[in-house]
Amino acid sequence: MKEVVYEVDGTAKYVNLTLTNPQGGKEQNQVKLPFELKFYAKGGQFVYLSAQKVTRGNVHVLIRCSGAVLQEASADAPYGIATAEGKLPE
Repeated sequence: MKEVVYEVDGTAKYVNLTLTNPQGGKEQNQVKLPFELKFYAKGGQFVYLSAQKVTRGNVHVLIRCSGAVLQEASADAPYGIATAEGKLPE
């Protein structure tokens, strides 16, 4: 099993979050920044994290796998969306 960490931060206060949860399903929530979710997943599983700003500011999303950055993205446009996704190493 791989340790996966989703991190979302930035100067925006709230974002609409879409993510792949530990069971492999999709979840959508509005969250206050900063946000972090840590879980364990099988190697080869697809992970997805997307944050759309609902307030002014910027947003930065990051997916870590076993401490290493898998993918990251940022957005600062109005209603901008930052999306990170990838497949966990086997």
